[in-house]
Amino acid sequence: MNKSLKPAHIIKKNQIFNADYVFIDGVSRCGKAGIAPIVSSFERVEHFKNRNIYDRFLLLYESGDLSKQGFKYLFESELINDVWSSMMGRDVNTNLHDQSSIMNSPKRKEYIARTNRKDTPNIFDEITNEINKKNLIFPYISDDFMTLGNLLSEINEKFKYIIVMRNPIDLVFTNFRSGRPSRLGTDPRYNKPAFKITGFENLPCSMLNMPEKYNQANPLEKCFMIIEKQLTAYLNTDILHSKNSCLVPFENYYVETEKYIKLFENFLGTPRTKSTNEEMIKANVPRKTDIDTFSKKANIIFDNMSDEYVQRLKNLCERYETEISDIYKLNSITKYSKGKFKGLSIDAFSQISEGTRYHKGKRSNNRKSTTPFSWRKFF
Repeated sequence: MNKSLKPAHIIKKNQIFNADYVFIDGVSRCGKAGIAPIVSSFERVEHFKNRNIYDRFLLLYESGDLSKQGFKYLFESELINDVWSSMMGRDVNTNLHDQSSIMNSPKRKEYIARTNRKDTPNIFDEITNEINKKNLIFPYISDDFMTLGNLLSEINEKFKYIIVMRNPIDLVFTNFRSGRPSRLGTDPRYNKPAFKITGFENLPCSMLNMPEKYNQANPLEKCFMIIEKQLTAYLNTDILHSKNSCLVPFENYYVETEKYIKLFENFLGTPRTKSTNEEMIKANVPRKTDIDTFSKKANIIFDNMSDEYVQRLKNLCERYETEISDIYKLNSITKYSKGKFKGLSIDAFSQISEGTRYHKGKRSNNRKSTTPFSWRKFF
């Protein structure tokens, strides 16, 4: 049937499970994975999931390739299927080394027992009653959801959000170290939508309005451009300080972990368990501030971006210090001689601070040695 002949219509709203949902949200690499396992150790809270499909719906909606009602339908239906599958012991992560694996959850025996459930005519009603009786909370890790906070509230006004923020310097550093710009559209493991405009390929959604500028930037500057836009959107959103949101600056969280765990208990209306301390140990929190490493991160970024981008990054840092957290300040950064950290490679960045590794869900302190650089001797 010709699309133009279809009558005006709407998609009927799905009825999601009457449960509590919390989205642990923030810009990519902001530290959400250091919070989710601890929240999942609380009473009534299910083991968290990192469902990238929700982020994909968001990007397609923002690019205009998915309608508003299309986004809402897909989000609602996926949430229903996801909760249903979890309660049936289906579609759950069992990889021994993933944080999101049920095998690394203190409640793993309960989750494994669910795999024995049979899909009978009555099981859906039984699971619905179980969710209601236990008043379960389902946590999800998400990226950039708060830019659409009002739309999500149309789906369910009771959704809650733990919004994780992080210093812009750390965000630019970790995103570059993970190879984000070069992997988009080329690495099948990193399959966020990559957009194409005549003359430009592998554009992230946020850069569709400035393809030429983005294309001219080096990989580190591309990371900054994306972070600048994403973080500014968070700083500007009203939902950041709403009653349904709990703001968590990551640098404050890992120093004052106990304070934030109490905050989570009050926000979610459920207490921690004996397993919470075990999850804190696995996540290596609390930790001490490390201005030395932060200074090196800042210097390698400053040495490898143009003056224009460096100044914009500093402006963003100043706003972050004023509105969110001043644990790490621009004026506390140790200044090295200009050009000391010149060299734009992932290995060079990893020499300063290597990416986190996990062994059976525990943050690993074992570091893989990499080829030394000429400036490493100065460390």
